[in-house]
Amino acid sequence: MGKQDWARPAVLLNPLEGDPTDADSHIGGPMLWPIDEPWPQCESDGEPFVGALQLYRRDFPELPFPDGTDLLQVFLCTLDHEVPDAYGPDVRLVWRDSTTVFELIEEEPEPSEQEEFYVPTVNVLEPIRYTEYPHAYERPEELRDLPKTSEGTKIGGWTAWHASGPLTFACPQCGEVRRQVLSLGTYEPSGDNVEWVFGSEGNLNVFLCPKDVRHPVKVHID
Repeated sequence: MGKQDWARPAVLLNPLEGDPTDADSHIGGPMLWPIDEPWPQCESDGEPFVGALQLYRRDFPELPFPDGTDLLQVFLCTLDHEVPDAYGPDVRLVWRDSTTVFELIEEEPEPSEQEEFYVPTVNVLEPIRYTEYPHAYERPEELRDLPKTSEGTKIGGWTAWHASGPLTFACPQCGEVRRQVLSLGTYEPSGDNVEWVFGSEGNLNVFLCPKDVRHPVKVHID
């Protein structure tokens, strides 16, 4: 395999302190949520999810949006849940068509209790697009001198394994090997830290089925 076979497009979200609206892509800002749709609630503890990340297709066409959708919304249950190799927040993804939302929820529900280190600060995004290569664990010898895999919050690219990788995760519904689509980072190489902490100051990685992103989500904290 040549160098080009290991290259993957990636987008660092590059969060910066700001004041986004529900019409913007952002971290930690107001979510575009219709008044007639129940707010997502964690099945494990009954607490409402917290809006963590919202990405519009016009800003991030690299995301694998299903047909008829133009908005990805990521929610976290900000209490500890057992996930492989660590404890962390539960994750819920919502893909929606923003053009069908006319009347918004008046107030987003807040959990009665939460771990503050899972709650993001409010940030606008100034994305940085680049080509990324795999972690040193996965690279062939001739690629060892390339820049390391980014540990920042990003779309696509490769997993920045800290301790447990490299691993692969098969989709339980169809058997396809799931691919990292989104990674939330404790530390940002560009922009401002979001002040959330995952595992031992690592990343919360979201793997999706390449055949259908609405198949079961795999979350791995490393």
